[in-house]
Amino acid sequence: MKINKIILLVIAVIVLLLVGIRLVPAVISSFYDYDILIKDGMVYDGTLAAPKQKDVGIKGDKIVAVGNLTGSARKTIDAKGLIVTPGFIDVHNHSDVVFKKTGLLRYLAFFNPQWRGNYNYLTQGVTTIIDGNCGWGFANLNNYFRFLNLLNFGTNVYTLVPHGDLRNFLFGEQDPEPLTDDQLEVLKKEVEKEMKRGALGMSTGLEYAPGYIASTDELVELAKVVKKYDGIYVSHVRDNTGDGVRKALKEAIEIGKRADIPVHISHLQVNAPRRNVGAEDLIAIIKKARADGVDITADSYPYDAGNSWITMLTPSKYKTSDSIRPEYKTGKGREELKGAAEEGFKNLAPDQIIINQCSSNRSFEGKTLAEIAKSQGKSPAEMYVELACSDSAPMCIFLDQDINIVKALMPYDYMMSSSDGTVYTDLAGRPHPRSFGAFSRKIRYIVLEEKIMSLPAAIRSMTSLPAEKFKLKGRGSIAEGNYADIAVIDLDNFRDRATYKEPVQYSTGVKYLLVNGVLSIDDGELTGRRGGRPLRRGGVGCRIVCFFL
Repeated sequence: MKINKIILLVIAVIVLLLVGIRLVPAVISSFYDYDILIKDGMVYDGTLAAPKQKDVGIKGDKIVAVGNLTGSARKTIDAKGLIVTPGFIDVHNHSDVVFKKTGLLRYLAFFNPQWRGNYNYLTQGVTTIIDGNCGWGFANLNNYFRFLNLLNFGTNVYTLVPHGDLRNFLFGEQDPEPLTDDQLEVLKKEVEKEMKRGALGMSTGLEYAPGYIASTDELVELAKVVKKYDGIYVSHVRDNTGDGVRKALKEAIEIGKRADIPVHISHLQVNAPRRNVGAEDLIAIIKKARADGVDITADSYPYDAGNSWITMLTPSKYKTSDSIRPEYKTGKGREELKGAAEEGFKNLAPDQIIINQCSSNRSFEGKTLAEIAKSQGKSPAEMYVELACSDSAPMCIFLDQDINIVKALMPYDYMMSSSDGTVYTDLAGRPHPRSFGAFSRKIRYIVLEEKIMSLPAAIRSMTSLPAEKFKLKGRGSIAEGNYADIAVIDLDNFRDRATYKEPVQYSTGVKYLLVNGVLSIDDGELTGRRGGRPLRRGGVGCRIVCFFL
């Protein structure tokens, strides 16, 4: 009995000490008007308003004052000569795919500061990411958020319901048929469950299995469920090539009309073969839909190449979500697949395909399919079949876009910024450079060098526009009462450094970065402090207290 009392006393003392340690900052804070005071910066508030030199006062995780401020502060940031913006929002991110794909190895992130801190995004000025895109992600939002809570991730994370992975979870990857009425009801109930858990909406990846076998009617019925919870329909459309992108875009608009739901198009683009389809063709379709009352927006990244599984080169009938269907891995099926690859090379040559993630042979990473085939004494089609049919199909960078089309799509007031990238870990191979530079590159290349759009418009595309469309409460603008997600940037030195050959290079120029008031970059240096939160629709965080992490 006496030993039990001693144990209880020791536990009580430990708890009191831990609680006391956590209360110390709050006690110290009470002696100051502000925890952080940003002085004399040129404030771009996230709207199209002209920038003004102002001060920004932060207390805890909120902006409490904006203007000509006086008063005491625990820390004062001299922002003279710098710009002050809301933290950037990446509406199209796949960090959840990295955590999912690495399985139990994801727990190594606890011991890897750059992975845990999401440094490749912080150094671009990104404070919030939206996962669950292209129909991929965690079928159960709560499971993902429990992990993020324990990890204490570096950026805020929202997520969408991933149609493809949820469908696979319920019915299996090999089901090639449309859903029965009973199966559709099961899927609708699961979508509703995820919306109740706080997802922002539902995403589809209609170029991938099982998305490509989902009918428009199925998607409309699911979108109606999402609509009940004030959500959004986000789509990687069925075809991004010049052969089908216009029809695919019109299908997304039809779903929006029939379900009466806001629509967002992921990575709006025209891939090879382009068939003389240009930016103006897509803009005309979107312009008409908006005139007809459809709330449709889109996002894009400032690169001429995408990143996906090597299986994307071949038609849908050969593919599962990330591999080749079993019947095409042997015998006649394999020969047919080889023929399909040769046909695919007519639109995208082997030297335009860069292997960037290949778990079966890491030495292939960073090399083109043509280079690998030559080194192995095989034809490109033979090499393609061997790689695509492996247990873990490689991921590739496809140089299949026209940069002039990319640039032409960007200036419109319904176009958001995105990366289509991931948090970085070397466990997942070489990244596409967009994971390290999409946002800094857009401002440096599209705004300052090419002068395709104004700086306020570009910042709006990264902040208030996505916050409004995705209903991210308290995010996306510098205003009293909003969360203190703030970037202080040296515009002269703000640039991307990541390239296709050397992608693991942080952007430069972010002098200070706050995530929910936590100073994650201080005078250009990563602090290791993490302020990110898993967030549910409506802006409610689900951070739990983890004293020992």
